[in-house]
Amino acid sequence: MFSLDQFIEDCRGKPPSAVKELMEEALRDTASVKQALAALAAGRDLSKASIGDMVCFRSPALTILKAAVPPKFKSPPHNHKMWAVIGAYDGQENNRFYRRSGNGLEEAGGKDLKTADVLVLGDDAIHAIENPLDRVSCAIHVYGGDLLNVRRSMWNPFTFEERPYDTKLVIGYARQLRAQP
Repeated sequence: MFSLDQFIEDCRGKPPSAVKELMEEALRDTASVKQALAALAAGRDLSKASIGDMVCFRSPALTILKAAVPPKFKSPPHNHKMWAVIGAYDGQENNRFYRRSGNGLEEAGGKDLKTADVLVLGDDAIHAIENPLDRVSCAIHVYGGDLLNVRRSMWNPFTFEERPYDTKLVIGYARQLRAQP
């Protein structure tokens, strides 16, 4: 049975390779993970939740989120400026990767995470996420630092112009991206 408290404790002070192993172990029983994390969202509409609503643990060295990605959501490219380990436990999270090129970005592949898949992102990763499904997709995101207190970047998804990360702007871009065919 998955215990969020034990998972948090086990992740503390670990490098991303060890967190990946912990995530893979936890996701051997996705139903248990889903059940344990359901209490975090009791009574809330996950499709309207903000990132702060889903924080499971936060310290200067570690952030753990329950990421609930709304149906058909697409994010603009963004970075975290720290490593991340992402584990899908219900649904699908498609990741598109980018690298810096001139004054903008160029596409550099991707990975689609389905239930029980795990992805490790390095400190310098730039990616965009998408939920291609008609329902909320859920994942555990573990970051090697305080994600909510770091200056990071996002890119205009149409021009690839870099700017400071801004949650309201992310939501605006997500609406524009969803409206596209």
